[in-house]
Amino acid sequence: MTEEQTGHFFGGTPVDILEARAASLAQEPAEEDASDRLSMLLFRIGDEQYSVDVADVREIFQEYTVTSLPCTPEFILGVTNVRGEILSVTDPAILMSLGRIVGPVDAQPPAVVLTNGLVATAIVVDEIGDIVEIAKSTLEPPVSIIDRAQVEFVAGSMFVDGAMVGVLNVERVLEPVGNSSHH
Repeated sequence: MTEEQTGHFFGGTPVDILEARAASLAQEPAEEDASDRLSMLLFRIGDEQYSVDVADVREIFQEYTVTSLPCTPEFILGVTNVRGEILSVTDPAILMSLGRIVGPVDAQPPAVVLTNGLVATAIVVDEIGDIVEIAKSTLEPPVSIIDRAQVEFVAGSMFVDGAMVGVLNVERVLEPVGNSSHH
């Protein structure tokens, strides 16, 4: 700390002392505000790690039955009934040209219900990870090396334990099928 920050300011005029004190009091507190932090749910799609803001996650479930629908894009696996609510089930791996979610042999892959308050859909993932807290300031734009098919579905990137994690663009995933505004 400098003399001005500690208040031990010697050799200045009273105006200098008061200005130094005002500057010291005007400094931002060292603690981060909770609004500067995000809780992110980590999950794996293929060999890559992705995340979504926990605020966009309504629930996670693993026991469900998918009823396929005719005449839907390949990435829409079908619909499922969650306590009386019919949700579409989306495979983000197909959506982003990353292959296909395979899941365990004897069970369905985990499904994450994403919502923006108006629309909800379940996305299947290979594996659910942890929830991590990050500072909003550490979010970075999507890396330029990602495939063109992934660009519109990745809102950014972040690092967790030294590994890069893509941040899924939830609004884009929740757009109705056939919306041509991004194509």
